[in-house]
Order: sequence, then structure tokens, then C-alpha cells
Amino acid sequence: MARITNLRELLADELGVATDSEVTSAQAGVASARLMRQDGNRIAWLLQNLSAANLVIRPDREAALTAGIILAPNEWRSMIYREDFDLVGREWHVIASAAAADYYLLEVRLRGGERGAP
Repeated sequence: MARITNLRELLADELGVATDSEVTSAQAGVASARLMRQDGNRIAWLLQNLSAANLVIRPDREAALTAGIILAPNEWRSMIYREDFDLVGREWHVIASAAAADYYLLEVRLRGGERGAP
């Protein structure tokens, strides 16, 4: 058995496949928009609100300021398949309480799978 020397090797050993990550820095607006499309290869994500406005995220349908998960300024949320099951790979939408609300999004996917695959 080969000795594991770093985190990427540990993940590959545990999952049986390598992973890739993608970072997005963008802005949400006052109209609901798709944050992440459905992706059966996404195993985790982390979203941080970098703005002074509230962000609201919601799976599978448009977000509304009154319907979804609220991220206050500087707050973050994450999901991982072991705790959140298939919710991680669903389509997610975002809306902000003010225009041009900055956010940071990190997505982790299984390598070799086509992005967006069910």
C-alpha cells in the first residue's frame, strides 16, 4: 500500500476517484438567478457572502427574500454529500437584498465526470 502524503491523495484514496475544485467570485442581484446548476458530480460546496446585503439561497426553484436559506453579511454555508446527501448536487438559486452583492463560491467535483451530469 502506497503511503499517502497529501490531502488530494487522501481524498482520492477515500473516494476511489480524484477530485477537482472550482472557485467563482461573482455578484448576486435583486432578481433570483441560478447560483449552481444541477451537477451529479458535485460532492461539496461552500458559499460565503462577501457583501453588506443579505443573500438568500434555495434549491430547485427561484429564491426569494422570504423563501430560502439566509446568509447574512460575511456569513457562509457549506454542504457535503455525506451529511446533505443529494441536496449537494441540486440546482441552487440566489437573490440579494441589494444590487451587486459579492459572494465567493467553491465547488468540489469528482474528476472525470462530465460537469452537470445527473
